[in-house]
Amino acid sequence: MRNITFINAGAGSGKTFYLTQLLARKVKEGLLTEQVMLPTYTKKAAGEIRDRAMAALFKSGKPENAIYLQDAPIGTVHSVAFRYIRRFWYLLGISPQTSEMGD
Repeated sequence: MRNITFINAGAGSGKTFYLTQLLARKVKEGLLTEQVMLPTYTKKAAGEIRDRAMAALFKSGKPENAIYLQDAPIGTVHSVAFRYIRRFWYLLGISPQTSEMGD
């Protein structure tokens, strides 16, 4: 895997703002939304990053990119991982009926 950006910072340090700006800039520069994987620790952070990046893309005249960003794997670590487990179950040797455990 290449072109990975790892952000490790404490609460209140501006991670959400930085990731939002980075994501919008990279998509404007030509990064395909299919190339995005952005796991966070909370649903709130994931939602804020997606919403703010989409707003920045709409504002900069890239509405098609903003719309495609809706399908990018931006979510909690668990939801992003599960998305790929559901997609590649056959490579993992598990049942396609695999599901999440409830709360």
